Amino acid sequence: MAKVLRKRDHWFAEWWSSILLISVGIYGFCAPDSFIIQQSFIDGFLKIIPVHLWECLFVSIGFFQFLVLSSESFIGRGVAAFLASSLLIWGFLNILVYGEWHFSLIAWGVFSAINLYALSRILRGIERDYEPF
Repeated sequence: MAKVLRKRDHWFAEWWSSILLISVGIYGFCAPDSFIIQQSFIDGFLKIIPVHLWECLFVSIGFFQFLVLSSESFIGRGVAAFLASSLLIWGFLNILVYGEWHFSLIAWGVFSAINLYALSRILRGIERDYEPF
């Protein structure tokens, strides 16, 4: 994994995105009464599914993105970037509209943009045309 990250440094941001997703999901399981978790998962329009399901989604999509990065699959990376950016955009908008603008708003916004950028590179073929294999 470290060798792949050194060869393709832009993957490093996607790797951090997967770590963020996993960490937020695990933190939600460990500290369900936390202010951050209340603002991110429970308050607002994310009430459509239970809190533990949101936490499971964060952990599973984070692990999926982490595993796909090590397999060097363009389709897998595209799917993982789409799922991660969708989840992070939902959380970002939830905090923006209903939250109190704490630090996770910035983190979720930045990492959703990173995943959208990765998705755009994959869909436009930049990854395939300019990246050595």
